Amino acid sequence: MQRNPLTSYIIKLSIFSIAICFIGFISLLFFKNYISLNLPYYILLFYLCTGLSYIYTYLSLKKKKMRFENVFMITKFGKLFIYIIVFLILIFLKKENPIPLTITYLSLYVLYLIFDTITLRNFSQKIK
Repeated sequence: MQRNPLTSYIIKLSIFSIAICFIGFISLLFFKNYISLNLPYYILLFYLCTGLSYIYTYLSLKKKKMRFENVFMITKFGKLFIYIIVFLILIFLKKENPIPLTITYLSLYVLYLIFDTITLRNFSQKIK
C-alpha cells in the first residue's frame, strides 16, 4: 500500500528533526559555549517552515496552478526571507550571545536546506 506523499514527507521530516534534536543535545554536552540553548525552538521553527513549504508545493502542483520550478523558487525565497527576519530579530533583541546563535542557526539552516532540496528533487522526479 502506497502512502500519501504528504504523510510520507511529514514522517521523514519528523524523523530528521528528531535526529537533529539528539545530535544537538549530544553536542550541547561537549560544545556548550558554541551552541545556543534555544536549539529546540529553532528546530521547531525550521520544522514548521519546511513542512509548510512542502505542503504549499504539493498542493500547488496538485492543482496545476504553477510549474514546479516556480513553486520551488517561491518557497525557497519565502523561507529564506522568514529565516533572515527571525535571525535579525534575535540578533537585535540581544537576548543571547550572538556567536552560539549564529552557529546554531546557520547549522540548522544548512541541514534543513539539504534535507529539503533532496526530498524536493526526488518529488520533482516522480511528477515528471
